[in-house]
Amino acid sequence: MKFLNAAFISLLLSTSFLVNIANAGLILEEDFDPITSANWTLSNGTVLGNPVSEFFELNALHFDGNGARSATTNAFDMSTGGLLSFMLKIGGANDTATFEDADSGEDVLIQYAANDGAWENLLVIDTEELLYKDAWGMVNISITGLAMSSNTKFQWIQAKHSGNNWDNWAIDNVKLSNNVDVPEPSTLAIFALGMMGLASRRFKKKA
Repeated sequence: MKFLNAAFISLLLSTSFLVNIANAGLILEEDFDPITSANWTLSNGTVLGNPVSEFFELNALHFDGNGARSATTNAFDMSTGGLLSFMLKIGGANDTATFEDADSGEDVLIQYAANDGAWENLLVIDTEELLYKDAWGMVNISITGLAMSSNTKFQWIQAKHSGNNWDNWAIDNVKLSNNVDVPEPSTLAIFALGMMGLASRRFKKKA
């Protein structure tokens, strides 16, 4: 019986662990090697290869040119919330012309539009942010609140810059996941109790 108690406790701990971790479903994964064009609408964004060590992994989506620079995804069901993650690099003083040093105030905005509504900011990244200046850094954004709709688009945009060949930035390894429903802890506990009862009954028969 001690064995059964230990097994039951172990089962409860493992199911509790499974509930506590984010059970997420990956719905967009883009490494730009090559780009899946059907997932994106681009403006002044181009997939470039790997010149020396300037890009994170092979290709990345690099932003240059005049006018607004942006990348917009298709709409996804984010009604359960989720996570948007990607690698970002902003041009700094130590880069080559591929990543010309971005000036202060030429921010990169990560936005969402729910149900074809107006674009709203999820995150504003200052072009002087040291985490992404001259080097690649990971960005993680939780999808919560009004961004949790059944029809949510995401956008990276730099509306202000000094023009063609200036103030460059790039993104890579974009991942978007939504939360997937998991059984409630009480449901898992009832299941565990049932399994324990069956095991106990079989143990008594053998005894």
